[in-house]
Amino acid sequence: MRAFVLSGGGNFGPLQVGALRALLERKVTPDILVGCSAGALNAAFLAREVSLAQVETLANLWRAVSQHDVYPGNRWLALGRLLLGHDSLYDNRNLYAFLQRQGITPATEFQHYGQVALRVTATSLRTGQLHVFGENPHDRVLDALMASTALAPMHPPWEVDGELYIDGGTVTPLPVRVALEMGATEIYALDLVGVTATREVRMLRGVPALLRQSVMTTVRLAAQHDLSLARTRRQLRLHHIVLGVENAPGPTDFSRAEEMFDLGYTQTCAVLGEMGPSSRPELPVERWWTGLRRRVEGWTALPGLPAILPSGLRPPALAASRLTLEREERH
Repeated sequence: MRAFVLSGGGNFGPLQVGALRALLERKVTPDILVGCSAGALNAAFLAREVSLAQVETLANLWRAVSQHDVYPGNRWLALGRLLLGHDSLYDNRNLYAFLQRQGITPATEFQHYGQVALRVTATSLRTGQLHVFGENPHDRVLDALMASTALAPMHPPWEVDGELYIDGGTVTPLPVRVALEMGATEIYALDLVGVTATREVRMLRGVPALLRQSVMTTVRLAAQHDLSLARTRRQLRLHHIVLGVENAPGPTDFSRAEEMFDLGYTQTCAVLGEMGPSSRPELPVERWWTGLRRRVEGWTALPGLPAILPSGLRPPALAASRLTLEREERH
């Protein structure tokens, strides 16, 4: 049973759309879709119909979304909300309305939704535990997506049946554990890791950009825990596909979706080992992989912790052989 696990990553979400296109073009399709935050949105829309046509529909969604739909207002209004004691810098009612315009109604339940099993993760604000929407077939898809994307302090917690939830990435941005619990025997983990090492951290400017990068750096260890857990399963085939972008846009900038579609597609093709040298772009894929590898090595090299390097962080020329070795080692 094959699962796609889609990590959180805000406006880097279009990278996963390109990755999904690369996978579906090669007839690699999921039986299970698990998503967190932006990955939850991508997973939910693909679950409706697992096809290249639906991937294009998802791409059109990212082309259509704007800052107004996700982070309405401006920095002065956000500052005003902070000073007035609101629960977040931005209201999430526009996002709620945007998702309804895409056909996800407040009454839509998981049991009546999509062609494949869908799970969406969020974090209970009360317990700090991961909550998996969709385990209860009567869970509502729209509530699940709003809860999974409620990243503090950008958006307020989302209430479902008297319980408050925040972004699932608070516990783990890459909820591989959910796919394991559902009995997956093969997992494609589409991991949005943010900016690459080619853009030095000192070049980041502004509180939102620094806050997002700080959060993404912090949660990497949680993602590594899930990946390490998966690697202990001898009969599991794990494909960790790392997706990143250099010169990343600010967290409220949704204008570079088209570029990210292409990057996600290219990076995934490289990992799958199916991109010939003649078809590589002028900016070599190896440049991103080298930067990402250095960055993740820096994240995991903390006192008392092993430096765990994700299997996806290999140069493209070695990626295919690495996947082959992982399959052979597990059988």
